[in-house]
Amino acid sequence: MGFLTVNGRLLTYNEYKHLINQYRAQGILQFIRLYNVHKDREIAPEDLHWGEEIEYKLYKFDKDNQRVFLSCDADSIIDEFSDQSKMFEAFSESTEEMKECELLTGRQKTDFKLLPEFGNWMIEAVPNDPYDTYLDPAQLLSCVEKIANR
Repeated sequence: MGFLTVNGRLLTYNEYKHLINQYRAQGILQFIRLYNVHKDREIAPEDLHWGEEIEYKLYKFDKDNQRVFLSCDADSIIDEFSDQSKMFEAFSESTEEMKECELLTGRQKTDFKLLPEFGNWMIEAVPNDPYDTYLDPAQLLSCVEKIANR
């Protein structure tokens, strides 16, 4: 049974079901506004920090019927991406073989990997290696201090 809290009072589904279409419409409008604000946003690699990740939600658009559906293709996308990434594992990054492989395949070695997220309609991208790995605790504390003082 669904519950909703309004002005500190818990409502039952029967008490708020007449508002569901309004909540749905507001959710869609909020998504559209956020999408429009961030759709062209790019984050430079130097602005990413250790432990950061990017989460992708997968959708399919039915333009004829003007509908949007969740796309439950994360497993196949991750598998295909992983297969393509494996071909580069045999080469060190500075070798001519790596460059030839990139030319032949039309692909480049990525510095991230894709992982499953919540459900098969979400994918998480994380760095292959953490950004700015700190072996010396003093170096890590110095970095934390700089961030805290921004």
